[in-house]
Amino acid sequence: ARSGLPYSVAIFDVDHFKRFNDVYGHECGDVVLRGISDAMVDSVRETDVVSRWGGEEFLVLFPGTGMTGAIEAAEKIRARIEGENFMYGGETLKVTITAGVSTSVEGHDADSCVRQADMSLLSGKAKGRNVVIAGKP
Repeated sequence: ARSGLPYSVAIFDVDHFKRFNDVYGHECGDVVLRGISDAMVDSVRETDVVSRWGGEEFLVLFPGTGMTGAIEAAEKIRARIEGENFMYGGETLKVTITAGVSTSVEGHDADSCVRQADMSLLSGKAKGRNVVIAGKP
């Protein structure tokens, strides 16, 4: 980071979202993704940046945040989504998310931080999902 402060990145993936879309349809999936996005934005600091990363993935940038703070923030988001009730067509729907977290390190660029977060996300999926996994750069 230009400021010399650490930053962390978390990549979140909605668990089993393809199956969710197959059961409830893409319109419902879009409603749920918007709800997840709103809940994520509501769960982070004003300085944090929430963005759609592609498909059912979101990336959150935590400026000025080391690994411990990023894990706590990602867990707060994970728990919020798990506890959220998404309404569609008169039904209450539940989803979970998995997150991979990484922190910037001197001498590594942002791409390597994002790659590590993505590898941690894959590890979380392999461990059964609905978890936050932190990786070393």
